[in-house]
Amino acid sequence: MGADMKRIPLLFLLFSITLVCAGCLSVESKEYHIKLKTETSGEATIKFVNIVSESDDTTDVSAEDFQQLIETYLSGDQLEKENPGYRNVKKKLYVEKGVLVGEVSFTFDSLNAVRLFKFDKESPLMYYASNPLSSETLLETNGIQGEEWMPVVFWKRDARELFVKTKVSSESGYRTNLLKHFREWQAAQSKKK
Repeated sequence: MGADMKRIPLLFLLFSITLVCAGCLSVESKEYHIKLKTETSGEATIKFVNIVSESDDTTDVSAEDFQQLIETYLSGDQLEKENPGYRNVKKKLYVEKGVLVGEVSFTFDSLNAVRLFKFDKESPLMYYASNPLSSETLLETNGIQGEEWMPVVFWKRDARELFVKTKVSSESGYRTNLLKHFREWQAAQSKKK
């Protein structure tokens, strides 16, 4: 295979990464509220606080990112595809304290669906509070936080209401608030009724 043929997959990969990184959705923090109904099932709500559009340059891609938020997540089923353990999913967007908030409520049949772990019936409930895929770090919890070198939250084995709040770190140079787009979308939805 010639040198030009070897470069094609690499060029395609670099082009794909550039498209994906041109703009993306992010949040300031996430709040996980979990209520266990049985040993392994229950209901949960996740709040995505201060949803923003991020980009690596000064190009404003917030309109496209907001459209993706509506079509892919709010009206679409991307969230359900990414989290197959979520059942009876309800999603909404609203403004709280001057920022855009997304909220997802659902039921679950397995602790795995909400990233909880229990070794056996006598063990405490455990939650790994550091997620390198989304750059989440623990801010607050109603459980007991492990040592710094062990980012795990523990709850007594009979705990039924669990809370975790995480901060989502970002290295993006530019963040654009989506409130303007949300208000325009909300007004358009009102006119349709």
